[in-house]
Amino acid sequence: MTAHVAPPRQALAPTLTAAFADSVAAHPDGTALTDGADSVGYRRLDHWSGAIAALLRDRGIGPGDRVALRMPPGAVAIAAILGVLRAGAAYVPLDIRNPPARNTFVLEDAATVALIGDPDGCAPPGLPVIGAEQLNALRDAAPPTDPYALPNPGPDDLAYVIYTSGTTGRPKGVPVRHGAVTALLAGAAREFDFRAADAWLLFHSLAFDVSVWEIWGAFATGGRLVVLPHWSARSPEATLRVVREERIGVLSQTPTAFGPLAAAALRAGAELPDLRYVVFAGEKLVPDTLRAWAARHGLDRPVLVNMYGITETTVHSTYHEVTAEDLAGTASVVGRPLAGFHHRVLTPEGREAAPGEQGVLWLAGPQVSRGYLNRPELNAERFRTLTDPEGGPARRYYRSGDLVSRRPDGTLVYHGREDRQVKLRGHRIELSDIEAAVRSHARVGDAVVWVRRYAADDERLVCAYATEDGGDIAARELRDHVKGLLPSYMRPAVHRRLERMPRTVNGKLDRDAVSRLFEAEREPRA
Repeated sequence: MTAHVAPPRQALAPTLTAAFADSVAAHPDGTALTDGADSVGYRRLDHWSGAIAALLRDRGIGPGDRVALRMPPGAVAIAAILGVLRAGAAYVPLDIRNPPARNTFVLEDAATVALIGDPDGCAPPGLPVIGAEQLNALRDAAPPTDPYALPNPGPDDLAYVIYTSGTTGRPKGVPVRHGAVTALLAGAAREFDFRAADAWLLFHSLAFDVSVWEIWGAFATGGRLVVLPHWSARSPEATLRVVREERIGVLSQTPTAFGPLAAAALRAGAELPDLRYVVFAGEKLVPDTLRAWAARHGLDRPVLVNMYGITETTVHSTYHEVTAEDLAGTASVVGRPLAGFHHRVLTPEGREAAPGEQGVLWLAGPQVSRGYLNRPELNAERFRTLTDPEGGPARRYYRSGDLVSRRPDGTLVYHGREDRQVKLRGHRIELSDIEAAVRSHARVGDAVVWVRRYAADDERLVCAYATEDGGDIAARELRDHVKGLLPSYMRPAVHRRLERMPRTVNGKLDRDAVSRLFEAEREPRA
């Protein structure tokens, strides 16, 4: 395979709003957005988002404010995001699948001043709500008479706050600045050959940070953002049809999602001549997932790229083109950090890990968040200033909690989490969150949750529990209880009662023994 070399590019604008304005100026008649049969050009999206920004400003929303967004991906949601940013505010996306109690916590923790979309019972009394119909009415608005009336955000201004799972049972808000996202895009431009002719698929929820990459990868390069219809998201055949018919050039996937999509493409003998990149993120990439695809399509077109990243370091932090050597092995190679990053791989003793030795990955650079919202203790634990072992300046690092090792050439290999946090279908999940939800049932005494692998591309959350009275709980009753507390991606596929929960000699739950007992029992139909 011939290594891809991206051409040199001009410096990217310092903010997302400026990057969008540059694309409007360069491609005013180009299509910015496709949402089903609906297409929106760059000039029209500029006017529409400007009118939304003016509406927000008229309602007193501006720099420093945070605006919640609870909408499915679509043209109105994208225009709303742009409008919030152009008003100088930051958006806080709420997953529409979350139970109201979880979204209510996010609204209060983020101190949002308004909500755009359907609150579905999560908005506290007095919070202004702006419905989708109000934004739709602005779609054909005339160009602003005074474009300079809107603020001009700077690189250090907040762009969004995305909430991730937390070990204490409550989500953590990660604020990300404009300059962090443009640093990501600038670093990616040195590795990828993105073009204005590329169509990008918006495959992910707006509350999952890969959507930031999908949206701004398109808008910062003058590309076309294609919204995956809601009815297509759960069907690999329907997704494949969209990829083919919309001539998608850049596709972002979790390995779990790509497995069924690749299988559907192979069954159909699909030709995808426009697909130039498949970018993997969100969870560990196992080479098994790619072998059949590579045997059919090769590794040159599309180029398969594995990118490690976390919300706290702005979506993607490393870059690695998958090679034939990778496919012959079993390691999850994530490559090297993007330009601008500094990294350390430290052992539990705090020394630099030797080649081949596992350690925790620490990252520093312009993409690293300034810290969690309202979590000073966690900030002190995760964000630290470290001296340079080679005598350079001290830098502020983020402790990822992910175990990696360096190969002799400096390439990083991902091994997994050092704690019990997992990534499943692109979502970062604290297993303790789920266990706490199951335990909150009045009859549950204890619970253990883990990821069980049923097949190469089929991993699911399973739960073993014990009751206080030793009796069974109806599966539907337990599922309904958890449903009211957790989003769908955090709900176990199977709940199984065990007669006893094994413990270690020091009194802690013996999780390995629990899983063995679970496997020894006959699995009921879910």
